Amino acid sequence: MKGKGKGEIGYFSSERRRRCILSFILLLVPLAVIVAGLLIFKGEKNLLTVIGLVLTIPFAMQLTTTIPVFLHKSVDDETAEKLKAHEGSLMMAYELYVTNEKGSTMVDAFAICGGTVVGLVTEKTDNLAFTKEYIEKTMRANGISATVQFLRELPAFLERMDSMNAHASSLREGNAAFKPDQRYPDYDKEQMIWHLLTRLSL
Repeated sequence: MKGKGKGEIGYFSSERRRRCILSFILLLVPLAVIVAGLLIFKGEKNLLTVIGLVLTIPFAMQLTTTIPVFLHKSVDDETAEKLKAHEGSLMMAYELYVTNEKGSTMVDAFAICGGTVVGLVTEKTDNLAFTKEYIEKTMRANGISATVQFLRELPAFLERMDSMNAHASSLREGNAAFKPDQRYPDYDKEQMIWHLLTRLSL
């Protein structure tokens, strides 16, 4: 079964399975090398043991990025249905764990229309002000004018999605003036915002 990509509903559930398998493999390889060294040389002081211990480093690094995936859940089916019903013409990005040097924020969903970006954050966090500033700063650094807002309640977010859909034409008036990034010449403004949001996330 094909896993969900970053920005899709079900990403965290899919990513948990993928990272578990990868972590298991990265642990199994050094263990196999160490055991082989013990069996071949009849003791722990051998080159294979040293190699096996060095090979545990990738496992440890993988573990540091796997743990956060287990601390957050995918959007539940009921919420997903409600969000999908209100998408309209909006570009959506789901289940993004935005990380930065001062903290991280789990965003259930982002709605993007023109330069307006609204995020739904249902988990308790004190990082919203910094995350907002961090995202807007990153957008500016990439030549994109965007305003970011976070809402904590699903009904308010759905209402905001409806409002964005109703005023989509005016919100997208500045899209025509957007100059594509040379690295992504086929991306329009909203696609580029989506791309940057996923790059800022785990």
